[in-house]
Amino acid sequence: MDKTSALTILTMEHNTLQMIRTATITDATGRAGHLLTTISASMIALGFVAQVVSLTVLLTLLLVVFTALFLIGLATLFRTVELTIEDVQAGLGINRIRAVYAELEPSTRDVFVRQLHDDTLGVEADAGQTGWRKARRPRLIGTALGVAGLVNLVNGLVAGVIAGAAAGLLGLALAWSIVVSVVVAIAVFSAFGIVLGRIGRRGIAPISTRYPRNNPN
Repeated sequence: MDKTSALTILTMEHNTLQMIRTATITDATGRAGHLLTTISASMIALGFVAQVVSLTVLLTLLLVVFTALFLIGLATLFRTVELTIEDVQAGLGINRIRAVYAELEPSTRDVFVRQLHDDTLGVEADAGQTGWRKARRPRLIGTALGVAGLVNLVNGLVAGVIAGAAAGLLGLALAWSIVVSVVVAIAVFSAFGIVLGRIGRRGIAPISTRYPRNNPN
């Protein structure tokens, strides 16, 4: 295949991958926005209800409503993780294509300001995650700041509200209900963070690396 044909094919694939990245980001942020809107509307409705019902009824409503919100949040969370995996896969493909561009026309190598490495570190560098130089685990920070991390945080808070409402219905004092709520929120956030990290690594594992960051070329 001649260089012109190769460049045409690569350019078309580059554009396709860029559209995929745009679509995944739009979908993920849209889903997260819908989740936050649903939670906000539910809290407003519960605020009005709280003025006319007893504490026991309010706690029961909190338990029921926020359990439903937690299930919605779980669906949103796992879908945003799938979208994140798809986005990273597209990012790996784009970086690989840039590396091939540089191979076909070496004079362009110094022109690119984005990464030419088709590994996760290259995609993270493009996303600005390597800017956390003083952090012990910059990858963890970058992941937590993404859309999936935001949804996971919201789900943890929702789980904390559920636990606090259940503790109140069981007759625990307010202070102990708050303690239970905080502990459950942290546990849920941490547990799902670990699980989602493993899912993400498995999602990109099938993609081989041809142009790693330590490649002397």
